[in-house]
Amino acid sequence: MLVLYKYIPFISFFLIAGTIQGQESSNQIWNEYMFNIPFANVYNVELAANYSTALESPKWRSLEFQVTPEWSISQYVDVMGGILLGSTIQSESTTTFELREMLGARIHFTPNKRILTRMLVRFEQRNQLNQESGLWENSHRSRIRAEAIIPINKQSMFAGDKLWYGILDVESFLVLDKNLDERFANRFRLRAGIGYRISYGTRLEFVYTIQQSKNTIDDNFNTTDNIFRFRIKQFVNKAKPSSLQGNGN
Repeated sequence: MLVLYKYIPFISFFLIAGTIQGQESSNQIWNEYMFNIPFANVYNVELAANYSTALESPKWRSLEFQVTPEWSISQYVDVMGGILLGSTIQSESTTTFELREMLGARIHFTPNKRILTRMLVRFEQRNQLNQESGLWENSHRSRIRAEAIIPINKQSMFAGDKLWYGILDVESFLVLDKNLDERFANRFRLRAGIGYRISYGTRLEFVYTIQQSKNTIDDNFNTTDNIFRFRIKQFVNKAKPSSLQGNGN
């Protein structure tokens, strides 16, 4: 019974996945590049770029850049901040620019164990500019994500190169004041994926995400999205590796 808590993210994924019933569905592709600069064994700066788009109509396109510095206070707690700049063509008549600031923390439940389980909590202030009208909107939201990282062909995530690993997490979004006037205001995501660590400096990941969203432009109806995420992660400073692995979006 004591070890069951390690598998809570697995159980949550299958239970919640069965409850998602969107009125409309879409398929999306996200292409992500993450460049990580760990140093002094307790710090990391992640520079991330993401291009995403829908595969069918209504077509939209988004380009985002994010900087996230992290500090590992102990093997159980990391703290972080971040800033994101993004531009999204929401529709033929609407293009938005977003400036997003973030503060967060990650709690590690099983550090140095074979299966890594942890909780990521983030608070965001979102500032969105409608480039056609010139008007700014502001909103605040919290994000809570339960994560599990599972090595497949080795005994731990720290066992060296040529490592296959699984990714599983559940994330809930809570808008604290109001939704922004955007096509997709996120509510929660379920993700499952696989990664391959070629070497310390290079990792490849494919992540499938089920995302439940609320469309605040067209009468607030719900959508369920299938997101296919392709990631390249790079790390430098092998001589001073850090246990921090970056966050993404």
